[in-house]
Amino acid sequence: MSSNQTLSVFQIHITLPNMFNQQFTALIPEQRRVVNKLLAAQVILSYALDMERQNLWITIQAKNQLQVMDVLSTFPIIKEVKVDIFELAFFDTVPASMHEFIMN
Repeated sequence: MSSNQTLSVFQIHITLPNMFNQQFTALIPEQRRVVNKLLAAQVILSYALDMERQNLWITIQAKNQLQVMDVLSTFPIIKEVKVDIFELAFFDTVPASMHEFIMN
């Protein structure tokens, strides 16, 4: 994406299948590769999975909802899940250089 485009931030909630069958489980390694690539490109800003493995929350930076759907269409798991997309008014995080390191 060129730097002169205005980007919005979107929160995506993905509801995963109640039971992971073999077919779905086989998609997970490629899903992680796609997500890691998008994280490195800073298209995905955050990616989180709940402990019950039922919900994914993804924060994506994009021009519009159509571009978000284009990104999500690259996910190997996309045909097996339910997706809800929300455009955010703002997205604040702690800058990477501000993280506090705890030495035990």
